[in-house]
Amino acid sequence: MGVPRQKEAVSAARRTIRQLLLRWGVGAEEAFRAELCTAELLTNAYRHSRADGPETEIGLCIAEGGGAVLIEVEDAGGAGRPTVRRQSDEDAEHGRGLELVESLGRWGWRTLPDGHLSTWAYIRPAPQEHTR
Repeated sequence: MGVPRQKEAVSAARRTIRQLLLRWGVGAEEAFRAELCTAELLTNAYRHSRADGPETEIGLCIAEGGGAVLIEVEDAGGAGRPTVRRQSDEDAEHGRGLELVESLGRWGWRTLPDGHLSTWAYIRPAPQEHTR
């Protein structure tokens, strides 16, 4: 799906993703983690990618299999590449997004043939507790 390059669109996409995942039968914990990762990846794309024009959208793809969730965000790229910045300033208002994503699952990025940037997060299902 395309997400408009507007700050307000991130919260709308977050709600849509959560509803979709719950409809697909993804566990509440995984859906919540995927929702947070989606918001962080979209926010990073909104803040750090260049816009190819006023109508430029950020691409969002989500897939589920066996309770695991893959989130992929595509943007026009920017000057740098995604990195986790370990914050020494606990009062900093920005810079912890990918650190949060990393704490919730695996993540990575790749440059696409057209120069766009794809950043992804993979959320595994929580281990099931078996009772007798």
